[in-house]
Amino acid sequence: MAKAGDQNWTEYTGDKTSARYLAGGKATAASVKNMKIAWRLPLPGNDLAAENPDLRTWVNESTPLAIDGIVYATSPLGIVTAVDGATGKEKWLYDPQGYLAGQAPNLGFISRGLTYVVVDGQKRIIAGTPDGFLIMLEAETGKVVESWGEKGRVDLTIHKRRPVQRDLVTVSSPPIVCGGNVIPSLAVLDSFASGRPPFKYHPNGDLPAFDLKTGKRVWMFHNPPLAGEAGAETWKSGLEETGGTNLWSRPSCDDETGTVYLPLSTPSNDFYGGHRLGNNLFAETLVALDGKTGKRVWHYQIVHHGLWDYDIPTGPNLMDITVDGKKIKAAVQVTKQGYVYAFDRTTGKPIWPIDEKAVPAGDVPGEEYSPTQPIPSKPAPYIQQGASEADLIDLTPELKEQAKKILNRYKYGPLFTPPSMEKAGTLLVPGVLGGASWAGAAHNPKTGVLYVPSFTIPFAIKIKKEVEGASAHKYTGTWAGVGGPDGLPLFKPPFSTITAIDMNTGDHKWRVPAGRGPVNHPAIKAAGLDRVGATHQSFIVITDDIVFTAPNGAYDVLGLNTRGNALIAQNKEKQDESALYAYDAKTGDLLGEIELPLGVYGALMSYTVGDKQFVVAPVGGAGTPSELVAVQVN
Repeated sequence: MAKAGDQNWTEYTGDKTSARYLAGGKATAASVKNMKIAWRLPLPGNDLAAENPDLRTWVNESTPLAIDGIVYATSPLGIVTAVDGATGKEKWLYDPQGYLAGQAPNLGFISRGLTYVVVDGQKRIIAGTPDGFLIMLEAETGKVVESWGEKGRVDLTIHKRRPVQRDLVTVSSPPIVCGGNVIPSLAVLDSFASGRPPFKYHPNGDLPAFDLKTGKRVWMFHNPPLAGEAGAETWKSGLEETGGTNLWSRPSCDDETGTVYLPLSTPSNDFYGGHRLGNNLFAETLVALDGKTGKRVWHYQIVHHGLWDYDIPTGPNLMDITVDGKKIKAAVQVTKQGYVYAFDRTTGKPIWPIDEKAVPAGDVPGEEYSPTQPIPSKPAPYIQQGASEADLIDLTPELKEQAKKILNRYKYGPLFTPPSMEKAGTLLVPGVLGGASWAGAAHNPKTGVLYVPSFTIPFAIKIKKEVEGASAHKYTGTWAGVGGPDGLPLFKPPFSTITAIDMNTGDHKWRVPAGRGPVNHPAIKAAGLDRVGATHQSFIVITDDIVFTAPNGAYDVLGLNTRGNALIAQNKEKQDESALYAYDAKTGDLLGEIELPLGVYGALMSYTVGDKQFVVAPVGGAGTPSELVAVQVN
C-alpha cells in the first residue's frame, strides 16, 4: 500500500504533518545542475474557460498527488484527471460540472488539490467542487462511489448552523482525513465589500466532519462559538452575525493521536471590527481538535481582534524536535506576519515564551483595539515587519527619494499598526499576501530543520464609511498592493527569501534570496547584485539534501497582476523569471536552476517512478492555459 515519503506524494502537503518532504529522493547536488522538463500536461477545462468568459478562472494553483506511479490532478474548474506519472498520458477524467452553478467567490475558480484515502482496502479520491460539494471517486476508474454521502456527494452548504448561498462558498483546499473522519476546508466570500448585497448573515466558519466510510456528518465545531459555548465570552458583540473565521487553508493531522490542527481565519470584515468587539475566539486561532469526536484539545489565538487579514494561512508543521535535551512533539506555525509560533502539540504549551506586547491603537469610530498581541521570543522573525524610512530601497539616491514620496502617502509604523482613514490608508508590512502566506513551510523530519519561503510585499489598507444599504457594516476596508519606484519594490532587497531554522534551538541556520528576481533592472545591475529574490512568494518542496523552490509568476509588485506571464515576455528588465531552483539543504548554496514555460502559481510536489524523480509545478491560468510541468531532477 502507498505510503507518504515512499516514492509517493499522498497528501497535498506531502503528508499529514505538512512536511512538504520526499524521503529517499534521488536528486543530488550534481544531478540538479542538469534538470530537464520531462512532460507537460494541459489540464482539462482550458477550452471551457477560453470559450466562456463568464467562467473567470484564477491562476492555476492545482497541486497533484502521486500514488504508485499514477498522478491525480484537479483543474481550476474542479475537473479531476488521472495520468501516467512517467509519461503524463491520461488514464481517466471526471467532470463534476461544479462551475455550472455560477462564479466562485473571491478571486474566481480555484482548486488547489485532492485527497487520497483507502476505504476498506479500496483506493479512493475525494474532490472538492467550486459549488461547495465533496465527491468520492474510485481511484482506479474515476467513477463516483455512490454509496458515500448522497450518491457520492456531500453538500457542505447545508452543514452549518444555517444554510448559506452557494455562490458565497467554494472548496479550494482539499479536505484532510483525521480520526477516521473527513474534515473539509471551505472558502467563503472574504468581506462585505461595496456593491454586494447587505447580507444579514455572512457565511461563518462552522466546521463539520464526515464519516470516511459513509459520508454522514459526525460532529460540528462552531466558529464563532454559539452563545454559552467556550470562547463566546470573548465576543462583546456580533457573535451570531459575524461571518468568516473559516478554515480555508488545509489543516494538519497527527495520525498517532488522531488530533487535527486547524489554522483558522479572520472574522468579517477583515479590516474593521466595530460590530464584533472583543478578542473574537476562535478567529485567527490554531485549534487542536480530536478528529474522531470534534472535542477541543487546546487552542492558541495568534491575533487578537484581527484587523489585518492575518489569517493563519497554512497548517502547522508537525515536527519531532529536541530542545535542551528534551524530546518534544511540536506544532510549528508559520504566519503572514513573519513569526513562527512553536507549541507542544500534545498540550498546546509554547516551547519558548510568547509574550503579550503592546501594539499601536487607532482612531476609527466605533472600533475597539486589542492593546496587546502575542509575540514569540524565538525563533526570530524571518521577514521585514513594519515600515520605516530606513527600510526603503536605496540602490541609488534617486530611488530612495522616490521611495520616500511613496511611503509618505500612507500612515506607517511597526507591525500591527491598525488600518486607518488617514491619507491613502495604513501601509501593512508584510501585506495580506506576504510573510509565509499559504505557500507554507517545509521540514525535514530527520533533522528538525524548518524551511520557510516568504516575501515582504506591502499592502495599503484604507478604512471608508459605507453608504447606508451598500454593506452590512458601517465601515469596511479596501486593500491594494503597493509598489515602489521605477517598477521595483518599495523596500530593500532581498525582496523574498528562503530561511532555514533549526527548530531544536530556534536559531536561523541560513537565509538566501528566493530566486534571481528582477536582476536585469538597471539599478540592480549597476549595484552588482546577481540575486535579489523574486517580488512575490515562492513554493517549496524538499528532500534530505535539496530544497526546491519556484517563485510565483502571477503577482507583480502590486500583488494581484494576473498578466504576469505576458509582462515577463514584454519587459524582462522589470519582471521576475519563471524558474525552478535547487539549493543545498545544509548551506543554502544554489546548486541548479531551470527555466519554466510559464509562471508557477501553486504548491510544488515531488515523487519518483522507477529510478526517476520528478518535481511538478502548476503553471498558467488566468488568461493562459493551465498546465502541470514535470521536471526530472536526477
